[in-house]
Amino acid sequence: MYCALTILIMRTYRTDKVMSKETLNLSIDKNIKQRARRIAKQRGVSISQLFEDAITREDDSEEFFPEPGSAAYRLMNLIPDSEKPDRFDYKKLKMEVLKKKYEL
Repeated sequence: MYCALTILIMRTYRTDKVMSKETLNLSIDKNIKQRARRIAKQRGVSISQLFEDAITREDDSEEFFPEPGSAAYRLMNLIPDSEKPDRFDYKKLKMEVLKKKYEL
């Protein structure tokens, strides 16, 4: 059984330090909702804060992780780890290629 869970998310804007709230409606399993409430209570935070913390912990980079066994996975593993860059900015490379292609 699914139920709706409304979460208020707080965002801090660095420029003027204003807190604004946005509403996010999720359809989740009833058991997950109960579990979220229990975990939030144990940690002494709101469900909104629990959700925000979970999302914040996620790596938000556009790093690509292909499925093991896929062609992309096999191609990526042709390059030894010692030769792979630690942090590679694909957006920057894409913009450079597009600028060159379209002579911008």
